[in-house]
Amino acid sequence: MGKGIGDDLRQIGVVTKYELLKHIRSKRMLIFIAIGVLLLVLITALNIILEGSLPKDPKEFMQNYVGLLTLFIIIGVSLFCAPTIASEFEERTALLMFPRPMKKTTFFIGKMMACYIVCGVIILGYYLICMILSVLSTGTVYPNTFGSIGLAMLFMLGTGGFALLISSVFKKGSTAVIVTIAMLLLVFNIVDSMLMIFDIEPVFSITYAGLDVSNIIDGNVTTSFPPGYGISGTYFYPSHTLAVSIMAVYATVTTAIAAFLFGRREF
Repeated sequence: MGKGIGDDLRQIGVVTKYELLKHIRSKRMLIFIAIGVLLLVLITALNIILEGSLPKDPKEFMQNYVGLLTLFIIIGVSLFCAPTIASEFEERTALLMFPRPMKKTTFFIGKMMACYIVCGVIILGYYLICMILSVLSTGTVYPNTFGSIGLAMLFMLGTGGFALLISSVFKKGSTAVIVTIAMLLLVFNIVDSMLMIFDIEPVFSITYAGLDVSNIIDGNVTTSFPPGYGISGTYFYPSHTLAVSIMAVYATVTTAIAAFLFGRREF
C-alpha cells in the first residue's frame, strides 16, 4: 500500500513538473501575465491622470486594484484549466508522454496542480505588486487585503474546478475555453442579475460568491435598487461565510465530477 501511494505521488510530481514547463513555455503564460501588467498600468495611469496621484487612503487604494480581479482570475482559469483535459483527447499526447501505464487519477491531479500553481503564482504576483504600490503611496497595506487574497485563491479553485469540468466534457481545448468564458462571464452573471431583479439571492452561483473577493475591502451591504431606475430589485452581496461555502462546494464538487468523467473516457 505504502509503495503504491509513493509511486502515485512520484507520478503526480512528474506530470506536474512537465505540465509546468509546458505552461511556462506557452503563449498562454505570456498572455495572462500581459493582461495582469496591463491592468496594473491602466489602473495606475487612470488614477494619476484623473486624480493627479494615487490614492493616499489604503482602503481606497486597494479598492481600485481589486475591482476587476475576479475577471482576471476567470481569464486565468479559462486559459490554463479549460483546455488542459480536452487537449489530451484532441492531441492524444497522454499516449506518448510516458513510457509505462499511469493511473488517470494521478495524471488528472498532476495536470490540475500545474494549472493552479501557474494561476496562483501570477495572481499572488498581482497582489504583491499592488501591496508594494500601496506601501509607496499610502505607507501601509489595508488589512483586509490579506482576506481578499485568501478569497481570490478559493475563487480560483472554484472557477478552476468548473473549467476542468467543462474540459472533461469537450474534445477540443479551444471549444472548452470558449464555453468556460461564456459561462463564467456571461451566463452566470446574466442569471445573477435577473434573479436580483426578482429579489432572489443567487446562492448557487460561483460568480456571485466571487463578489466577496473585492467586497471584503469595499464593505458593501445588500440593498434595494436606488429610486429612479425604473425597475425594482435587490443588490445582494454574499456574507463571507456564504461566499467561502459556495466557492468550497464548487471547488470540491466540480473537480470530483471532472475527475470521474476523465476516468471514464477513452483516448
